[in-house]
Amino acid sequence: MEKDVQAILNLLSEGAVVEGDIQTPRDIRIDGSLVGTVRTDGRLILGPSSRVKGKVNSPNINVYGNVEGDIVSTGIVVLRAKSNVKGTISTTTMLVEAGAVFNGECYMVASAKTVVRPETTDKK
Repeated sequence: MEKDVQAILNLLSEGAVVEGDIQTPRDIRIDGSLVGTVRTDGRLILGPSSRVKGKVNSPNINVYGNVEGDIVSTGIVVLRAKSNVKGTISTTTMLVEAGAVFNGECYMVASAKTVVRPETTDKK
């Protein structure tokens, strides 16, 4: 007898407020507020009403809401039309839709383990 396996979607609902870290091996959607770190091995969806202040880490990130902090992805980061991101993004692939607001730095990752950063030199 085969067992049906369903993908489990974790949800932080609109109006919910979490102060602390969230870690899950599965997909997660956040529509509430998070002050802390979210890390998943699955897909991360930050809904239109989401407010995240802290670090975000996932192989696949879709941002519809607000993020203030670092975003790290070994895959793709998509900033949707009404998203607002302030911080540093490190990813292999990034898509910014018209209407998205991004204030910060972006580093393109050459591989899943290496971040390419410009060298800084102080010449005085």
